[in-house]
Amino acid sequence: MGLFGKKDEDLFLLFADSARMVIRAGDILYDVVNDYRDLDNKMARLTAMEHEGDRITQALVRKLHTSFILPFDREDALRLVQTLSTTLDYITGIIDRMILYKAGEPNSIVKEMVAVLIESLLLQETAFNLLNRVEQNKNVILDSCEKIRYLERKQDTFYRNGLADLFENEKSAVAIIKWREVYEHIEMAMDHVEDVANLIRNICIKYS
Repeated sequence: MGLFGKKDEDLFLLFADSARMVIRAGDILYDVVNDYRDLDNKMARLTAMEHEGDRITQALVRKLHTSFILPFDREDALRLVQTLSTTLDYITGIIDRMILYKAGEPNSIVKEMVAVLIESLLLQETAFNLLNRVEQNKNVILDSCEKIRYLERKQDTFYRNGLADLFENEKSAVAIIKWREVYEHIEMAMDHVEDVANLIRNICIKYS
């Protein structure tokens, strides 16, 4: 079964662009975390990407509201758009806080959390791009979604351990506030990646 037919090609391309935009944000985040230099240039890349992400989201919403027939439920489609957009917001929020707060070079816990988030984003993109042939790709899609759920649990552990270490070893109250917000945004971004995975999983089961 092809979930997106020829008439839906523009819609599928917009969804794919939206998912790709989240990956691009993840790439910038990975770059910031692992090479804490040239931050002004990275912030400029982030700002340009945010504008492009907003444009794609608005085009998707318009398309969903003006199409009489959709490849899957309008409610599912809108939730998928909104959750992808919110994931992007949280990822850009991580970078905003690290750069604008001048939080300093990330520690090993932040790097581990970001690595888990990036792995999840790649799995999300894989699952999403396979939706166009949902019956043929059902097992791979469901496996990718299950791996994301596993990584979300792993991220929870990193988050709790990171907060415990922060409150135990950091002496500066200001630094605690800054890094706690960074940890929270990474955790929330991961939660939304899992939400996208759950939506993709439900669509896959419903239409295969």
